[in-house]
Amino acid sequence: ELIIGGSIGFFFALLTAAIYEWVRKPNLIFEVDKNANEGQRRIRNQDYRWKFLNVIVQNKRRSWWQSWFYGNVPAENTRAWISFCDYDSNAEILNISARWASTKQPINDFGRPDWSSILVTSRESIPVGESASVAIVIKTDKSENVFAFNNESYLFYPEYRAPYDTLWSNPDFQVGDDKKYKVCIKVLSQGHEYSEKFTLLNSSRAYKSIMLSEEKSECS
Repeated sequence: ELIIGGSIGFFFALLTAAIYEWVRKPNLIFEVDKNANEGQRRIRNQDYRWKFLNVIVQNKRRSWWQSWFYGNVPAENTRAWISFCDYDSNAEILNISARWASTKQPINDFGRPDWSSILVTSRESIPVGESASVAIVIKTDKSENVFAFNNESYLFYPEYRAPYDTLWSNPDFQVGDDKKYKVCIKVLSQGHEYSEKFTLLNSSRAYKSIMLSEEKSECS
């Protein structure tokens, strides 16, 4: 009986420890980055203008009573994925590994794409009370289409991809030129998955017309 009792106690101790580790997880909150990244650059005697849209992922500090139970845990080595779906049919158009816009650009000292960085999965760590941003899409004044954006997009630059003429826009990442899309961002941190759904609006041909709105629901 002593052996059985000891085994049961050991089992429950392991179970309690496992549950405790499971509930101690980062408190990740998603929101649209209201400060859209817009810019312009002259390349090979031609002017290019663009607009990026990002989503901010915040590791929000919990209240004192939630902290006692869940803890305040940094989000270490965090990955992200983005999927784009047709707004009406919900059919998936594209699913890519995301780039953390808050990390270093995959460019070498000569301003060229750094393959060693591009081929490495983009990861980010978010301390408690801080945030990081995920790149979602880019639109330029050279196309009415919207393109998903990650590290591979840096390979598409007119200066060394002639005659390709759309800045940082991978043709394999073309979302389309429709007015509206569903966007789902999923984040994996320390075995816990978080997700949020947004609406991508592309109201006109103008590159500045794109914007994200919050759906505030988990991805299906």
